[in-house]
Amino acid sequence: MTHQPYEDRREPTRLADIIAADEVHPTLGRQVLNGLGGLLVLLVTGVVVVALVLWKSP
Repeated sequence: MTHQPYEDRREPTRLADIIAADEVHPTLGRQVLNGLGGLLVLLVTGVVVVALVLWKSP
């Protein structure tokens, strides 16, 4: 295969993720609330766009 010479030159180990000292991992509840909040924003935006299109249509 043509990519094998490039694969051989690649580093054998993967680099680890760099994590900041003050990085926090959100809890499951916080992730759910963030997801629901984002879903609500998208829903409201979609309803506003549909309302504007219907309002401006002849």
